[in-house]
Amino acid sequence: MWPGSNPPIGPPPTGRGEAGPSWTQAQQIRPGAGWYALPVVLILVAIAGFFTVLAFLWDDSQVADGPSATGDPVAGVRLQLSDGYGYFVYVRIGESSPFACSVEVGERTGPVQLTRKNSWSATEHTSYRYTATFEAPVSGTAMFRCRGTEGPIMVTPDDTAHAYLGFAVLCALGLGALAVVAFVVTLVRRGGAKRRAAVLHGF
Repeated sequence: MWPGSNPPIGPPPTGRGEAGPSWTQAQQIRPGAGWYALPVVLILVAIAGFFTVLAFLWDDSQVADGPSATGDPVAGVRLQLSDGYGYFVYVRIGESSPFACSVEVGERTGPVQLTRKNSWSATEHTSYRYTATFEAPVSGTAMFRCRGTEGPIMVTPDDTAHAYLGFAVLCALGLGALAVVAFVVTLVRRGGAKRRAAVLHGF
């Protein structure tokens, strides 16, 4: 270098201990493997929910499977009652609704309160229409009598429990479908992420 000359301009020296960026650093796969737990949880919730509803409504469903009975409202309809459970009352189409009904078991007779409870789930029967619901005050064979209507009446167990079980089945199937969708989406996204990582590492 000649006296008075300027020093050469260039990039500063790089220390031997410095490491440049690593393009082959392993990348974390997204979504994580833990996302596979979501479909499992959904299936478990569906199964647990359905069997919980089934256990809660088991007795109601057993009563709902009981036989119906038809007869004259004045002479009485002989039927099998379960204390505390509901029963639907039907009259012939075109006939008036009863205004007072009673239950006779042996030598005991007592009135029952007529309501419209669970009327939305009352099953349609040919030539009959739903008119009222009552709750059985006793268990056993009884005579059911009504005033205010003519022609035969029909009494059936309240089968609303079957409707609730149907809803439970639909909910369980819906959660099962969501579990399948969640599993497939997680599988596809993780597979795509693995392929992209493999391409990057190939360079």
